[in-house]
Amino acid sequence: MTRLYEALGRVELGFAQACVVLMTLLVLVSATARTAGSPLSWTVDLATFLFAWAVFVGADVAWRRDRMVTIDLLVVRLPARPRTGVRLLNDVVIAVFLVAMVVTGTQLAGDAADRSFSGLPWLSYTWVTLSMPVGCLLMLATTLRRIRGDVAALRTPAEPGPAEPGPAGRAPEGVL
Repeated sequence: MTRLYEALGRVELGFAQACVVLMTLLVLVSATARTAGSPLSWTVDLATFLFAWAVFVGADVAWRRDRMVTIDLLVVRLPARPRTGVRLLNDVVIAVFLVAMVVTGTQLAGDAADRSFSGLPWLSYTWVTLSMPVGCLLMLATTLRRIRGDVAALRTPAEPGPAEPGPAGRAPEGVL
């Protein structure tokens, strides 16, 4: 299962990178065409589509790599077990939020079925709105793995963490 999860992570990263590159090229083509006096409205619509997918799939890439913005000024000073407990609580709250986003996003995608892009009438707006529940579902899978790791860490005997005093009774360097 871990191999499949890691392979999915590589696919997500490649997909998000491709979306960003294509989106950038489309915006460049659009600006160049507009400057030349022949605007292409479809390029902006397609760039919008790619942007939505890059954001939500890229969010899971960042979440997997623990690269999300965090405010942990106080939490890093806690001993290992309470720090893990706070992380578990946060992960559970995030999981509940992501479930709500998947449900709401799926409903939103269904509601957008009759809507299409003005520059791309053949492309339903549902495909853009699906980026939210799909991305949130991917983040939910990552969050559930994190919760499993948090629970396993709480079940193991406590080990001194970086915020706990070392053998000399001092906090490690850089923590104060």
